[in-house]
Amino acid sequence: MLKAIDAGDRIVKGRLELFLCSKRSLSKRQQEEVQRRAPQSVADSPLGPLASEHAQYLLANLTALMSLLFVDYDCTTLTPLDFERCPDKHAVVNTINHSLATVVDRVHSGFLGEFWQAVSEAIDLSGCDIYALRPTSGTFEPADNSLMSFHYFFISAAGGLPKILFIGSVTKSKASRGTTDDSQSEVSLSQHDTHSNSSKEHGSSMGSSLHEGEYCFSSDDNNDQMLD
Repeated sequence: MLKAIDAGDRIVKGRLELFLCSKRSLSKRQQEEVQRRAPQSVADSPLGPLASEHAQYLLANLTALMSLLFVDYDCTTLTPLDFERCPDKHAVVNTINHSLATVVDRVHSGFLGEFWQAVSEAIDLSGCDIYALRPTSGTFEPADNSLMSFHYFFISAAGGLPKILFIGSVTKSKASRGTTDDSQSEVSLSQHDTHSNSSKEHGSSMGSSLHEGEYCFSSDDNNDQMLD
């Protein structure tokens, strides 16, 4: 449903993907490169001081994840300063609902409840840290010329190896270049997939009961992809 949603004068493309973190850190060369491009991050950054193992671990996994999500773009130049910690979970939920979930819910009734149920089953929302991609350059190629976009990373260490749940969305006008043929094809495919799973949708016990700022607090095992 998230792949491409026809919202009238615009196309909304969303992603919801879960990954297991790997026990990686930055190589010496990567550390030197980050220090060269963002020297202030050594002492302090949204991910913590780059001198700390925790910050290096986070940056290594986030960079690897971005490279997997956006294979056509160079994400290796990201620094800790390109991310922002989001302590207000309710504000993040409101942004996701306003920009993505409620838009899809208008097309697929009950989606909003199912969306947050899936999120809460994938990750411990109450105990996770949330970071947002906020490029210091002010631009991010996959979101160029977009009407609205967000890229959030929900990071939870509950249950062993840390997980990263990525929730992202890019909204583009149908009139903008590059959103016509490809996007329309994706919309058709998304609608076909949705109709084929309609019985599952109607079986949701949550429906559209969640409102802005609300989310579930539960955690179950899920099939994860590994950042290795």
